[in-house]
Amino acid sequence: MEIAVRQNFSTSGRVQHVHRCPQCRADALVLNRRHVSPPAWGLPVVTEYYDCDFCEARFTYSPAENRWKPIS
Repeated sequence: MEIAVRQNFSTSGRVQHVHRCPQCRADALVLNRRHVSPPAWGLPVVTEYYDCDFCEARFTYSPAENRWKPIS
């Protein structure tokens, strides 16, 4: 059995935060994309989209509210 390990080599020197999957509790969430609402709409709203490499669940995350929502 092979288990793929995703390595992240960052050249910026910043430590990246690892999020734990709300479903399986593994530290396997991978950020797919980050959306910031346009400034014309008022205060910017940030939404991040994550996939779990362990259980293949998908989530959205709102950093302002610290809230996870599953994508069905």
